[in-house]
Amino acid sequence: MPVRRSAPTSQDVARLAGVSQSTVSYVLTGSRPISPATRQRVEEAIEKLGYHPNSGARSLRSRRSGVIGLMVPEAYGNDAVLMRFVGAIAREAQRFGYDILLVTAQEGARGIHRVVRTGVCEALILMELGRHDERVAAVVEAGLPFVLIGKPVGFPNGSVVDLDFERLGRMVVDRAADEGCERLLLFGEPGHRRHRNDVSRFLLGIEEQAQSTGLEVVLDAGDLPDVPARARELAQGGRRTAVFGLNGVTEVLFATAASGALEDRGLLMLALTDEDLAAISPLLARTPRIDPRRVEISELAVRELVRLLREEGASPRVTLVEPEWVGQTGGEHTSNPTG
Repeated sequence: MPVRRSAPTSQDVARLAGVSQSTVSYVLTGSRPISPATRQRVEEAIEKLGYHPNSGARSLRSRRSGVIGLMVPEAYGNDAVLMRFVGAIAREAQRFGYDILLVTAQEGARGIHRVVRTGVCEALILMELGRHDERVAAVVEAGLPFVLIGKPVGFPNGSVVDLDFERLGRMVVDRAADEGCERLLLFGEPGHRRHRNDVSRFLLGIEEQAQSTGLEVVLDAGDLPDVPARARELAQGGRRTAVFGLNGVTEVLFATAASGALEDRGLLMLALTDEDLAAISPLLARTPRIDPRRVEISELAVRELVRLLREEGASPRVTLVEPEWVGQTGGEHTSNPTG
């Protein structure tokens, strides 16, 4: 019985033509300027392989639906943080006349293919990318304009809007060192979450800056309510300890306040949150906090996608928004394009 060969994909075309998968997508959709020589290599590879691109994705170039697909992560931990992103994206999209279709990240690349087949969405926003995320290849192959909130490893040319997590790591280390801390306790199992692009970039900034300051970094993997007790143990012997985490922040803050650890001079709590801590509890009013600028990032992601959709010859770019200590100045920097 003859073996049935699977249909060629854009990855096969890219491999044969010696170009990136995104370049194949740009040749097919006409969404980016491509040199004649490169275009010829891609077209010859398409003909040789007998590749048939996704017609639904191509048709969206001329048929506007007014719908943006938003692939959100599976809710875990703090749903309020996720909803802050979703709410800000939906409001900003409406301002430009677009509706949002939610797709869950559990569907992975299959979810991308399913959405493209329906022909409903004319563009995509993907949240919470892994360091190596299968959805990236799927969205590139779809041929739709897209923006990632998150910056995976080996990312092809495409638009990214995200917090500068490496900068965040350096800021935390510098603040801890300036406050006379010898140790930094990072809660929320960061060592087990390196597969996430945000955690891996954050830890890179932490580790590089800690080397230059001599700060000892402890990656905590224990239960969040017990973080204050473990931090106090580390601070024994006069070794002042800073405490920080990317997730579980509110839970740890409440546990710290309830245990009386906020009054412990051997501890320095540093909070990553866009909430007014004094409004949550007067006990937290003096806790130094970094604003992750989630609403701004959400709005920038929508505006970047609108730029790709409406601006003739728009090139992808990476925009990393700097976190900022509340009450201090911050900013953002844009590179075009970079990885």
